[in-house]
Order: sequence, then C-alpha cells, then structure tokens
Amino acid sequence: MKIGILTLPFNNNYGGYLQAYALMTVLKGMGHDVELIYRKHNYRPLFLRIKYFIKTLVKCLLGQKHELLIMDQEKELRYKGKDLMPFVDKYIAPKTRPLFSTEQLRKECKGKYDAIVVGSDQVWRPDYVSNIENFFLDFIDNPQILKLSYAASFGTNSPIYSDKEKRICGDLIKKFNAVSVRERSGVDVVCNLGWFNGRAEVVLDPTMLLDLKNYEQFIIPSKEDYVVAYILDMDEDKECGVRNIARELALPMKNLSLSGKQLPSMETWLSCLYNSKFIVTDSFHGAVFSILFNRNFIVYANQERGVDRFFSLLKTFNIENRMILDKNGIWELLHKKIDWEIVNERLEMNKMHSMSFLRKVLGE
Repeated sequence: MKIGILTLPFNNNYGGYLQAYALMTVLKGMGHDVELIYRKHNYRPLFLRIKYFIKTLVKCLLGQKHELLIMDQEKELRYKGKDLMPFVDKYIAPKTRPLFSTEQLRKECKGKYDAIVVGSDQVWRPDYVSNIENFFLDFIDNPQILKLSYAASFGTNSPIYSDKEKRICGDLIKKFNAVSVRERSGVDVVCNLGWFNGRAEVVLDPTMLLDLKNYEQFIIPSKEDYVVAYILDMDEDKECGVRNIARELALPMKNLSLSGKQLPSMETWLSCLYNSKFIVTDSFHGAVFSILFNRNFIVYANQERGVDRFFSLLKTFNIENRMILDKNGIWELLHKKIDWEIVNERLEMNKMHSMSFLRKVLGE
C-alpha cells in the first residue's frame, strides 16, 4: 500500500523530526511504501519579506553577520539546522517537494496514495499550522483513499477553532476511516464537538513504538556524568530550578539550548539525553525520551505549549507526579526513583494496542 504521511511543518524540531522518522519506520516495517507529504507553512506575506530584505541588506552593508539576503524558508531552515539535515535527508525519506499551499497539496497528492495518515504531534492545533483544514484532508477528493489519523494532538483540552473551522473540519473528519489521538482529552474534544461517527482511540506517540535499538544506533558513547536541561521556554523560575538540581546532585549541567545560530545534530541531541544521569525538561518529547531511555526526570508543565499533553503522557505510565508547576516541586522528586520495570511493562502494553490499531485500519 502506498501511504502518505502528513505531519506538522518541519521547523528544526527534534521531537517533530523523530516522530516522523518513527511513524515512517513503523509503516515501512509493516511492508508499506511510505512517503512524507512535505507540507510547509504558507509563504510569508510580501511586506514581511520586504522588511526582512531591508534589514538584512543593512547588516550586509555594515559588514555584520547576516542571514540569507533573499528570504527562502527552506534555505533558512537548513541554515540554522544544517547539522540536523543529514538525519532528515537520510531517515525521513522519501518525501515530496516542499508544498506551501492547498492547491500544491492537491496537485501533488492526486492519484498518488492508497492511504493518508495525519499525525503525529499537534497537527490539530490551529495556531500551530497554516490552513488547519489541510490536516483534515480537505485536499483529497477521492473517497476510495483510506483516511486516518495516528496520534493526532489538539495540544490542549480546549483548542481554539473559529465557527467556520469547526464546521468544515467537523465535516471532513467524518469522512475519516479511523481516528486516533495522542491524549485522552483528545477523545473528549472530538466527542464534544460531535465530529466523529465512530470511536476515537488513544495511542502512543510514534516515537514510543520503536525498539530502543532504533535510537541506540545514533548514540555517541560517553563516560561523563551530568544533568541535562532541555528547556524550550526558559524563565527565572526554571533557571533557578535547574541550578538547584545540578547543585543538589553535585553534577555538571549540560544545557540543550535551541537559541543558538546553529543547532546540535540529532546524534548529539539523542546522545546527550541517553548518556545523562538526570533530565529536567519542559518539552513533550524531552519527557518521551526520558521515559524511553529510563532516565530519572522532572517535567516542568509548559503552560504556553499545553499542559494536558504532559499529564496524559505521564498518566499512561502512572508517573504523573513527575510533573511540577514551579521549582518548589523539585525537592520531593529529586531523589525519588521511578519504578522502570512497571513503566516498561506499561509501555509494551500500550505499544501492542497502538500497533493493533494501525494493523486493523490498514487491513493487516
């Protein structure tokens, strides 16, 4: 079966890349011919491109460091994430050409696929994507094409859709052959909106479907002991908490910051988490890989990016107590160990359920 995967527009996001890699790997392992539908954000408005050009030209004339003179989203992405691109190009492949509009999607996908999978990640969160209707497959007219979502996320238990978007997306999702979501609250959202005629399943993020060996092939060995801070939205409270953790554990701190001009490679990012003794993060996939690598960790609830995602993930493994709201929650958890035997048993159980969903929908 020829399957297209539609996920969030790539934006140098480690978790975004890894969930796409994982879902493609799983479906290929099931014997399918898989391709990523490379949806990008819509082209930036003309006035922003002019503003960018003038600002960059001034830097160029002053002899200052500057980005590309002519705005090119694809080149801009690759410029900052150039050390990530070898992973993307080799392991998230094949993929279509970059697609920047509904019309480009429609032309690219016409008559090409037997099935299209939407997911994973926050593909159903309107403020994270351009043309939310695309992620309910408005560009597919052929009723013979199998349509399903895998671990699609709203990111929150109260996603903001306009009345028009609710109506359009509701009509589109009713044409899906199967719907699965990543969070338990996603089931409630779908039901409360009256969107789906069947039952929405809760499944694991695709990164959790792969065996550990799939990630260990990328690991760079290290004998150093350290704590990792993978914080997407640093603030004073988190900064203080991170310092307290490192001081209490008497270990050096490695900061996986995304604020630099060049991002670490995928191998460096995975190795840093894998080789650590303790992880503190406000990232969903930071928490996911803490679990996969069986590393003691603390999750800062990320209010801006959606707390429900974290609670649902941790509750699946009965470790929701690993989430804190501020630095005051650190001390109780710092020396409290996680029962990894129970966590890993729950992982295997949920993995079987998630794989069963895919096999059933795809007719295996």
